[in-house]
Amino acid sequence: MTSVTQFAQHLMKLDPHRTPTRQCLYNYLKHILDPIEPFTPSVIEDFYQRCLHLDYWRQNARELGEHVRKDLASYFHQQPEAKDLDWDQIRHADEIQVLSIHKESDFLQILEASENKRLQKGDRLKLMPTGNHSILSMVLSEVGTLEVRVYPFMAFISGAQLSPLGPTSHLFYNSKLELMPHVRQTLEGSLLTVICFSLEEDGIHGVISRGHAFQKFESFIKSKTSDHFDLFSQLKKLERFFIDPQSDPYYREIISALEQSCLRIKAPTPLSLQMGEKNLRKGQSALKNAFPGDRLLKLLVTHLDLGLQQAKYGKTDSKTPPTEQIPR
Repeated sequence: MTSVTQFAQHLMKLDPHRTPTRQCLYNYLKHILDPIEPFTPSVIEDFYQRCLHLDYWRQNARELGEHVRKDLASYFHQQPEAKDLDWDQIRHADEIQVLSIHKESDFLQILEASENKRLQKGDRLKLMPTGNHSILSMVLSEVGTLEVRVYPFMAFISGAQLSPLGPTSHLFYNSKLELMPHVRQTLEGSLLTVICFSLEEDGIHGVISRGHAFQKFESFIKSKTSDHFDLFSQLKKLERFFIDPQSDPYYREIISALEQSCLRIKAPTPLSLQMGEKNLRKGQSALKNAFPGDRLLKLLVTHLDLGLQQAKYGKTDSKTPPTEQIPR
């Protein structure tokens, strides 16, 4: 069986820049997949599933399907031994009918039926709406590992049934709810980016691709998740659904800093005011990007904001709601 890298090398010989579809497929193989992954029909099917989440490729599905067929045919002509799988059963992009599902309850039923089919013995499935027109699918294995997928409200017609279009994020956690090392993780970023990374002994290694062609936007090695704002914030937004924030060191650090600043501005000094402003900005950023809707964080941010206004101006903004008692 050939690898993803071997097919990517074939596309390179054909010059990926000659057509947008070939460039897109080449970039997908290089930036999103593991290069040693076997080249199977599911690689092309998953490629189509990710492409068809994008308006551009839904509008150009015919061109995408036709050109990929030609590139596959030329590859199998040169590497006939690679065609030892059921490649003729692939449903190409121009044969896939995609639908937007507007009602959450309908999509939940579609997704539940599909996800139940892939459960192994002892697996437990939980589906949770994110509030952002997508559903979080969490599969807890018998040994405690967790597989997390995010599905927007998109489906395609498969015979007489509707099936969910592939996930936009796909993450794996160990039994301690930490990212599983040496595993390819895929995370949807902001502004049409896809973040693919793995946790290694020396840090995070990965590539950020952007746009409908999956062009490389940024790469990183030996990094920390906190070094990359979008990676960090998108992870936290998902993890809040299945990880208790109180167990998150970053959350505890932010809460502690806000609490200390709230206490210190009762007898304000120039230094405490400066630190208070700094911690307020951190808290506001965490509330917006990492822990949206968190009650304790919101109370502390509001309390500190009012306290800083009182310390600096001797009054509060009448538009700001009164503080609530902060739970201890």
